[in-house]
Amino acid sequence: MDTETSRLRANPGKLYAYKFISEFFLIVPVLIPYYVLNHLSATQIFTIQAAFHAAVLLLEVPSGYLADVIGRKMTLVAAAVFFPVGLALYAFTGSFLTFILAEVCVAVANSMRSGSDSALMYDTLILLRRESDYKRFEGRSFLFTRIGTASAAVIGGLLALRSLHLPFYVNVASYGLMLPMALTLTEPRRKKRESPSPFRDIVRISIRCVQHPRLRLLMLMGALVQSASVIGVWAYFLYFRSLGISVGVVGVLFAGFQLASALGSSRAHDLSLRIGEKRSFLLLLFIAVVFIGLGAAAARPMIALILPAPLLWGFGWPLFMDAFNRLTSSEIRATVLSVAAMASSICFIILSPLFGKLVDVFSLSTALIALGVFYLAAGSVILALLFRTRCSEVIS
Repeated sequence: MDTETSRLRANPGKLYAYKFISEFFLIVPVLIPYYVLNHLSATQIFTIQAAFHAAVLLLEVPSGYLADVIGRKMTLVAAAVFFPVGLALYAFTGSFLTFILAEVCVAVANSMRSGSDSALMYDTLILLRRESDYKRFEGRSFLFTRIGTASAAVIGGLLALRSLHLPFYVNVASYGLMLPMALTLTEPRRKKRESPSPFRDIVRISIRCVQHPRLRLLMLMGALVQSASVIGVWAYFLYFRSLGISVGVVGVLFAGFQLASALGSSRAHDLSLRIGEKRSFLLLLFIAVVFIGLGAAAARPMIALILPAPLLWGFGWPLFMDAFNRLTSSEIRATVLSVAAMASSICFIILSPLFGKLVDVFSLSTALIALGVFYLAAGSVILALLFRTRCSEVIS
């Protein structure tokens, strides 16, 4: 075994560790109480999250293109720098505007990481002649991120019992561990993207994504699943608060949801092969039932109904990532994955403030039912069109 092959074989393990830390958000289970502590309304809360996705929207594709041009390792290093900066702003400030600035820093980090990690993983497997195992690797990768989120939720909830500020302080330190992990990654040999006009090249690739019949529909469905799932996470926190559940218990519940998501991702490869792609995508529509059910009844036993949503979210992630990669050449892989992530941001930016407004004007129950009905209707239409499309052309 030559030295390069040996170093490439170490990439997956390092990426698993990198992803674990990148999702080790101790602050997530305490964000809603932290926002309330700082006198923010539901509209402001969802506006802050929309600001994050707006920043991602502006940065997602340029950062993906940057990864294709200068290398995925360098953008992962940049992400490792911006993450702790954003968390520090959260930890040491307390206003609506500074929280938005914190989310922008986290958005920069997320944009630099998004697509770069998956592209580096896929190209590593190509050189190792194991690209057929990508769905399994992506499932395991998602498993590690969800384990990171789950363990952080429990620890963050316990830390919050002492002080709502403590999870933020500890998180700043934990995110500092990402940098040494990124610096030890090995960039796979590949043909790097070259263009005399990067802006025009980005526009051309984005247009190709939109024009591709199958890729366009996959991106739309992925955006719907991703945005609705993230809105759901914040809605669950509001749901728990309405039931009078303590922060410590919320951390444990959130950890359970993340482990359910991890289970879904870890079984995606085997289950999708067993039941087929069509049935796998149809399963994702069940998330709508969760939203409608929670909206119909606000009671503690209904919390058990939430579990299928993160389970299916985790199951869907490797399906979409595998589909995106199979339709994309290595030269522009990170850019295309970033275009897909941008679609999710656009969907979230539109839906999130509307959801928050429905909560403020009507009620959380009404907002959840509306989200469920919209998700079911839109998802059914997109999947019906997707199943009729057979285009397998690889864009380059």
